Amino acid sequence: MRPNVSIRLSQCMIVKNEEKNIERALSWGKEIMWEQVVVDTGSTDRTVELAEKLGARVFHFTWIDDFAAAKNYAIDQAGGDWIAFLDADEYMMPEDVRKMPDILEELERRKLDGLSTGCQQLDDRGQIFSSGTQVRFFKNSQDIRYRRRIHEQLESRAGRPLRLGDGVEELSIFHTGYQGENLRGKIKSGRNRTLILKELESNPHDFEMMGYMGDECLDSGEKDAAEEWYGRAIEHMPEQIDGSDQRSAVTFTRMLILLTEKEQVSLELVENIYGQGTEKLPWEADLDYVMGHFYAVQGQMKEAVVYLENALHKLNLYKCNNKALLLAANLPEAYELLTGCCCESGDLEKGITYGVAYLKYNKYGMGVLERILKVLLAEEGDGIYEAVLNFLSQLYDWMVLKDKLFLLKAVQRSGCNGFASYIIGRIFSAEERQALKL
Repeated sequence: MRPNVSIRLSQCMIVKNEEKNIERALSWGKEIMWEQVVVDTGSTDRTVELAEKLGARVFHFTWIDDFAAAKNYAIDQAGGDWIAFLDADEYMMPEDVRKMPDILEELERRKLDGLSTGCQQLDDRGQIFSSGTQVRFFKNSQDIRYRRRIHEQLESRAGRPLRLGDGVEELSIFHTGYQGENLRGKIKSGRNRTLILKELESNPHDFEMMGYMGDECLDSGEKDAAEEWYGRAIEHMPEQIDGSDQRSAVTFTRMLILLTEKEQVSLELVENIYGQGTEKLPWEADLDYVMGHFYAVQGQMKEAVVYLENALHKLNLYKCNNKALLLAANLPEAYELLTGCCCESGDLEKGITYGVAYLKYNKYGMGVLERILKVLLAEEGDGIYEAVLNFLSQLYDWMVLKDKLFLLKAVQRSGCNGFASYIIGRIFSAEERQALKL
């Protein structure tokens, strides 16, 4: 505890019945924490006992159906210069933890209020199924507190915009809260709806809360209700939306997905929602990504290419800090889709370019490699074969048997039998040919 660093970092969290998570929650970053503050909201298990045993300062807060109130109480107990406010079911990797002291020094030097990081949702297998951004590190200032009962957000009490550093590509927080335990998810959903509706009673024009209510309905399979809530949210949005407004982008994106997945698609309505979304959020790549996927499913490949390329352009231009959550989480799939759309629309050169981009993410993508091979091997001959093999050597290592076998299988599946015979003689040793009966 209390490391020898110039900036004191207070780790804060609110907990209830986190016996399974509390040890990891208080261990992942202990080496950089000046203090650890745990606020218990009514645990009936060993959470408090374990937190105290691990050296945390434990406080008690009577639950009043208000996450912001509980979190702000925790901040009030912290004495550090900066706050790290992660939930008990969240953690950072050791390599990211080690970066934090230097990053905090830089944030302090630039007089910033907080830091945006990546946030990765993990499934039961420990695989990322959703990505986003969060502000979990921020200055310990009387001016900075949370607002709203649920889906709470940091704000300046003085009403000024928060000045945030961008650590999305460098740092990630991993969240395990919805792994397994379907019942727990249902309990959370019921609780969330209650708190959202309470928030809307107090603030009936809160378009963000309407969007969150749409999420709750969508997650429960109530698509018509979700569409209604998203529609209401869009109606109540202001004319101008700030570039850090992640919530509005999610509302428009999910509304578009709902509309484009209907059996009877209203193209007019789809284009209307897309138009409204791009007018308010011209930087949002996810809207173009959804439209590209929609037109690909409709078989309109040229239109799909336009939208998908526009999505990649926006991602490259505006990055993914509070933006492009869907595209950033599915970037390889976007390149795979573009490969197919370009090839089917006759733009073979672009198809190869996007196919190679996909294979750099997943070099064992069989379908994409097959497409590329069919294009590259439209003509036959040793000269063509040599050029193609040299091209593929940029992606695969001929010293690795797995790479060689994968290429051979892809070539055979693509029907390029002449090239199959060629690579057997070129990249497989005599011993390998004998052992594999090639």
